[in-house]
Amino acid sequence: MNKNNYFFERSELLKLGFSYVGKDCKISKKISIYGAKGKIGNRVRIDDDVIIKGKVIIGNNVHIARGCSLSGGEEGIYIDDFSAVSNFVQFFTGSDNYIYPAIPSATLSKNLRKKYCKIYLAKILIGKSVLIGTMSTILPGADIGDFSSVGAYSIIYKKIEKGFYYSNNNKIVKKKRNLLKIKSLYKKIARELN
Repeated sequence: MNKNNYFFERSELLKLGFSYVGKDCKISKKISIYGAKGKIGNRVRIDDDVIIKGKVIIGNNVHIARGCSLSGGEEGIYIDDFSAVSNFVQFFTGSDNYIYPAIPSATLSKNLRKKYCKIYLAKILIGKSVLIGTMSTILPGADIGDFSSVGAYSIIYKKIEKGFYYSNNNKIVKKKRNLLKIKSLYKKIARELN
């Protein structure tokens, strides 16, 4: 079977709302795209069953595995070069406030949301060469620094420092990674591919 039966052509992605699509991308035709605004860099791979909504900016050499959901809204999700997102990671740039006494917003008009809901909206930033473990949830305002990694089943809603491994599955683990080694590898591969 021809590869074009499996992956979108660049022209098809541009028609779906992306303002730029790079070269050598492998983006499954089994993804769902709603109101796309954003860009896709070179050599990006997006697997089956991924959902993309709103503003999503993807750098070069990024892999988004099966079953992820990227709800970028107006705020946007920014994923920098050489990052990888494992299966079923969920990104939300907007969320109801679960503590505030309010009505859930999903089915309400903008006017009713202003009156009855408390919604938190903020962009999500994913740095260079970041690895996000399966089944993690990335909430509004998350900022994962360059060369960091996030363990499976983690919930991220704030800044993760550059070069750290972070996991909050059962207990919080925060461990410094060998940042000099990772940066050296990153610079080498970036030169090789550009």
